[in-house]
Amino acid sequence: MCMELFELRGRVALVTGASKGLGKSMAMALGEAGADIVLVARGPVKLAEAEKEVADMGVRTLTVAADVTIPEDVDKMVSQALAKFGKIDILVNNVGTYVGKPIEESTTEDWFNLINTNLTSTYLCCRAVGKHMMERQRGKVVNMAAAIGALGARNSSAYCASKGGVIQLTRALAVEWAKYHITVNAIAPGTMETEITAKMLEDPKVRKALEGKVPMGRIGQPSDLAGTVIFLSASGSDYITGQTIFVDGGFSVQ
Repeated sequence: MCMELFELRGRVALVTGASKGLGKSMAMALGEAGADIVLVARGPVKLAEAEKEVADMGVRTLTVAADVTIPEDVDKMVSQALAKFGKIDILVNNVGTYVGKPIEESTTEDWFNLINTNLTSTYLCCRAVGKHMMERQRGKVVNMAAAIGALGARNSSAYCASKGGVIQLTRALAVEWAKYHITVNAIAPGTMETEITAKMLEDPKVRKALEGKVPMGRIGQPSDLAGTVIFLSASGSDYITGQTIFVDGGFSVQ
């Protein structure tokens, strides 16, 4: 009975930004839990590599090359997923980017890039997939926030604003869609070891300083999100909605 609460066999999960990093790791975790996976990303080469890794686990997959900041691409993504699998049970909005600058050195282009990539993409995918979930009267949405999106951080004003927007969008949609039996939650990671942070973490002083801010004493790994994304996608979390779960080694509680 308990294991059935985390069983995803027969479910279809669509993961954006799934060609690398956190997105690929979460897609593989959902596949291991039994879900069929729709992998979405802009780069077809990396996407094909990720598909092979997921498919090698015996998981049914579909790849869609799409820019989820563009409404037409999002509609195409949903259409292809429904044509292949007939439904979407789980949506993981993982697409995101980071630019760290003092606000006086940032550009309007930096602002729009972060807002569009991190927040607008989440809005567009929720809107498109949400229509399908409302018709079916069920669904699980997992948005990717960030610890500093709730707390604030130096030299990250646009990023914090975009991820703070994800948290508020998550809360608003949780209220709006509760009557459709759709749960909407967010994961807020701390610093994670990915392609985006690799160069920064190569500096031993930077790594040591960041690790010193984490009570658990280490930088997060993509695999640290596996349990949380499975939980929020499975029936074990059916009475949880509008919440942001911090996966940050205790960073946010200091």
